[in-house]
Amino acid sequence: MNLPNTSPVSTLTPATGALPPAANFSDAMRSLGLGTGAMAASMRPVFTPVRLYGPAYTVRCYAGATWALEEALELAPEGSVLVVDGGGFSKAVLMGGLMSLRAAQRGLAGAVIDGAVRDLPELRAAQWPVFSSSLTPAGGSSDPQGAWEVTVSCGGVSVSPGDHVVADDDGVVVVPAREWERVKETAYAIELKERFLEARLREGRPLGEAVRLWKEQV
Repeated sequence: MNLPNTSPVSTLTPATGALPPAANFSDAMRSLGLGTGAMAASMRPVFTPVRLYGPAYTVRCYAGATWALEEALELAPEGSVLVVDGGGFSKAVLMGGLMSLRAAQRGLAGAVIDGAVRDLPELRAAQWPVFSSSLTPAGGSSDPQGAWEVTVSCGGVSVSPGDHVVADDDGVVVVPAREWERVKETAYAIELKERFLEARLREGRPLGEAVRLWKEQV
């Protein structure tokens, strides 16, 4: 994998410049004593492979009512991730194909919805990242209740406006905004360690030996 054999971890960066996987961010948070940041396993992407990153624009919806999320489609800044507290309600939809189309047109990065979605063929064809806790064909109501840019609970994780969302096929991780830089640096270090270990394993070395070689070079 063409990794340097001698360099302090702090000087290593991925050649692609891409963010590490969500799992590495979760490991980084745990290593820093910040918990795992991982949402519940029920928060799954509607298509794979998928990568999603951006600052959270939080939405609190009345169970099964789409009004607050419809408003958020126009309020959220470009590049943000809609993080929706729908109370895990699974009997009525919060987002479908038309809403996701509008969100994509506005340049939003994606959506993480603790509630139900529908129109899977359209969502998958659009390739606009959506994670949700459930699916249903049932329509929701348009009761004018809800809130924006408040601290919400989504997938069992507390999310505040501006927190960083990192999500992929493994699931969703939330990094508090105030901790972003040190968590990101640690996630890069973990990724590069894993790349080093993978390269040694592909050479046929035992895992224990690969770990020893890593410790020797850092």
